[in-house]
Amino acid sequence: LDVPGQLTRMSGNALRFVLNGEVIETEVTDPTRTVLQFLREDVGLKGTKEGCAEGDCGACTVVLLEVDRDGDGVDLRTVNACIQFLPTLDGKELLTVEGLRSKDGALHPVQRAMVAEHGSQCGFCTPGFVMSLFALYRSNAEPSRRDIDDALAGNLCRCTGYRPIIAAAQSMYDDTDDWQPAEHLALLQEVERDELLEINADGRRFFAPRDIGSLAELYEARPHASLLAGGTDIGLWVTKQYRELNTIIYTGRVRELLEQRVSATHIVIGAAVSLSDAIPAIVAHYPGLDEMFRRFASPPIRNAGTLGGNIANGSPIGDSMPALMVLGASLVLRKGVGQRELALDEFYRAYQENELQPGEFVAGVRIPLPLSLIHI
Repeated sequence: LDVPGQLTRMSGNALRFVLNGEVIETEVTDPTRTVLQFLREDVGLKGTKEGCAEGDCGACTVVLLEVDRDGDGVDLRTVNACIQFLPTLDGKELLTVEGLRSKDGALHPVQRAMVAEHGSQCGFCTPGFVMSLFALYRSNAEPSRRDIDDALAGNLCRCTGYRPIIAAAQSMYDDTDDWQPAEHLALLQEVERDELLEINADGRRFFAPRDIGSLAELYEARPHASLLAGGTDIGLWVTKQYRELNTIIYTGRVRELLEQRVSATHIVIGAAVSLSDAIPAIVAHYPGLDEMFRRFASPPIRNAGTLGGNIANGSPIGDSMPALMVLGASLVLRKGVGQRELALDEFYRAYQENELQPGEFVAGVRIPLPLSLIHI
């Protein structure tokens, strides 16, 4: 986890990302402006709705695409636009319900299935359901009923009773779409950035470093900054508590924090690894936790939220910590060029108080393998 920082900066406040197949560049005037606000108020894409503004109802569900870890493919996942900050889109692709139409203007198979099965009544929640179903359509060619239920676990509907929506999920595979992965990969490679992103908007700062050395340097110099990972907690500070965050350091682009591996003795998970990626790695060795993790938030929250952020924020609804304490997990803590390891059950002092020193952050989580798998 010790890589020297290189604070090469991108000039200006401009973000570059792909929106529904088109490369766009936009200036940032507020680092905590949400993706939902941008879509509805700045570019007039009104299909994405606000229901709860806290990632619960799914009316704002959109799909994010990124270049995968190997660099030759595309990862596609749902997230909640209402708590995703706009600067986190830099170098990614955003798909909304308006972007699902075929090149000839025809509805996507998911949309056609929702129409045919009468899956919409008042319509408010429908775009979010469509985006969750689209992600399932693209990632699972033969989903079971449980797979469908899990994929829709983050979407709420007050009208339909869900039966017609489930029917749409089962029939949407009757048609094919014109999805071209190579086209999306080429666009993502066009907007990808390898340098530090720094935004200064009327004195409010947003940093997105690429390596752990740069992150450590930035945070040691700015220990009062807010560390942002998935935003599933911090987003609510803005949308519900109306806090103004003056300095944000985003960890979601730090290469080392996105790594996970299995050593001879431990599962090692970087602090910025999403819950959706971390959970399978844990369940593979501790299958008894599968049911607990299925009930852990919703797919869009698990896709954005991170195991390291869940632990570091110490939320009383952070369901991962009790199980990890039982497993004997420990944390890798980094400050500047130094790091230390601390048992998770020694990390918390009291309610949302922990042992982190100013400028120190959680860099990774180490979970012991079951004794039966350790070869001494």
